[in-house]
Amino acid sequence: MKEREFINIIKDSGKGVFTISDISRLIEKDRKYSTLYVGRLHKRGVLSRVERGKYVLPDTDIAVVATNLVTPSYLSFLSGLYYYHLTAQIPSSLQVVTTRSKRRILYEQEIDFIKFDKKRVFGYNRVKLSGGYAFIGEIEKIIVDILFMPRCCPLGEVLDALDNINIEKVVDYGLKMKSIVTLKRLGYLLELKGFDVHDKLERHLNKRYDLLNPSLPPSGRRDRKWMLELNEDL
Repeated sequence: MKEREFINIIKDSGKGVFTISDISRLIEKDRKYSTLYVGRLHKRGVLSRVERGKYVLPDTDIAVVATNLVTPSYLSFLSGLYYYHLTAQIPSSLQVVTTRSKRRILYEQEIDFIKFDKKRVFGYNRVKLSGGYAFIGEIEKIIVDILFMPRCCPLGEVLDALDNINIEKVVDYGLKMKSIVTLKRLGYLLELKGFDVHDKLERHLNKRYDLLNPSLPPSGRRDRKWMLELNEDL
């Protein structure tokens, strides 16, 4: 098969990341032929290898690569905020939420896979980018992901992003996370921005104090309404 014809077939598929089996099916050749063919194209720079047995076209957007290595997965945390231009902080790695454990890899930059229970993997969209489709968390889902796991993104970044959300949706997504401490953090931060959702969340809370930021030591300052130890000044 001619190189240009192969590239067009790959692009038209919209898949983004390809295994040998994918390529074998697309070019209608057996696995042995496809393996040799891909090897030649890789040596010539027509294909880039992301990890063992997985290839992309060289101009494929890194978000397409990152969110197609494990299924399901989507871009979130600081990487998600950066995609929406809601932070000036450049992420040191691409943060991808997925349902499977996977070690971080290096492809152009580090890709960090963060495992969630499958019931917490929702609220993301399929977006066309260079080289295929990426999966990107909605702003409201990115916010509750951060509040669920603050070690992955500074809480101050969430406070700024709250100016760009649908309040009903972020509350709904917070409830779907099935995490009491996430609801406490969400309610407290929304209140700092002038939105009081305590009536909607009160029956889902408990009477135990939790840390606003579990990555920092306790401070002794407490918010009784949201049952939080305010160990970070936002």
